Amino acid sequence: MSNQNGQPTSGKILYIGSYGAAEDATVHVCAFDGSTGELAVIQRVSGLENASYLALHPDGKRLYAASETEATGDASGGSVAVFEIDGVTGMLTGPSSRALTHGAHPCYISTDKTGKVLLAANYTGGNVALLPITAEGQLTEAAAVEQHAGELGPNAARQDAPHAHCIVPLGDSPYVCAADLGIDAIVIYRFDEEKHSLTPHGISKVHRGAGPRHLIFHPALPVGYVMNELDSTVTVLKVDAEKGVLTAGQTISALPAGYSGYNDAADIHLDTSGRYLYSSNRGHNSIAVFAVDQATGGLTLIQSVDCGGDSPRNFAVSPDGGHLLAAHQKTGNIVVFTIDAESGLLEKTASSLELPSPVCIKFAK
Repeated sequence: MSNQNGQPTSGKILYIGSYGAAEDATVHVCAFDGSTGELAVIQRVSGLENASYLALHPDGKRLYAASETEATGDASGGSVAVFEIDGVTGMLTGPSSRALTHGAHPCYISTDKTGKVLLAANYTGGNVALLPITAEGQLTEAAAVEQHAGELGPNAARQDAPHAHCIVPLGDSPYVCAADLGIDAIVIYRFDEEKHSLTPHGISKVHRGAGPRHLIFHPALPVGYVMNELDSTVTVLKVDAEKGVLTAGQTISALPAGYSGYNDAADIHLDTSGRYLYSSNRGHNSIAVFAVDQATGGLTLIQSVDCGGDSPRNFAVSPDGGHLLAAHQKTGNIVVFTIDAESGLLEKTASSLELPSPVCIKFAK
């Protein structure tokens, strides 16, 4: 771990993961002042290769960081490291433990609502893993690893095999859902947090060539949204949480009319009110803003704004709903936007921060 650069201000703490070698600083602790939009690094953490995705324990006391590698030491597959969070400063110590994901290039991790397990999606491995979390917040050996299979999509270059890209719990239900870019589907598992088991339950197909990447669920409406990387669309999913069934409905482009250049869609998030949805485009280099119909969950594109950098792989909405921070992998910068509380529209601020290859932003709890 490298030396800290200073002490946090009274602003909100956030964590940023980056691609880089183990000797580089690949996790950064930052202080964000919502009143001024100022963003500053207060700690640089090294020792973890390719910290591509981060997750917080529900109690806010630990940060989990995926190391997106093909192998860890003598073992095949990537791993996840655990860092302890100082309750006063937000600074990190560790890693205090580390566990294998049993698949190459883990690109997404999440926890269940109780903090008893961590879920990992292994992109190149084409599988997902469940890692138990101890009472002290540490990771243990994976208790379940499930390999994806199914009809591959038509994009021969990108859909050459199953590619698990995201795994998230389905609200308060006993199900978790994994978006797989390679097979144009969301794979649904029944989840037992006590037995630490994942049982295949069903598959929800999206349209061929979509390349589903990131998946979120609305906090109040029975709908979900999947960001389709390969054709830059968002598909609205009707959710039956009791039965663990997702049904594809409306599909809408995340690009403005008339754009025909290269694009890979990336991240997707709702605002804190659930009235607006945001998604990022790499190539067009923009953030799309959608209004969410509060009766049906349907989407209407209302804005496409330049994101201020190249390849916005990830972004985050501040806990107070007032800002959106976009991380640009290729230009190495974080750009701060304000969010209009009434309209949901974005406005770029003058605030930005340079970091090497930032690819994930998580606000502290």
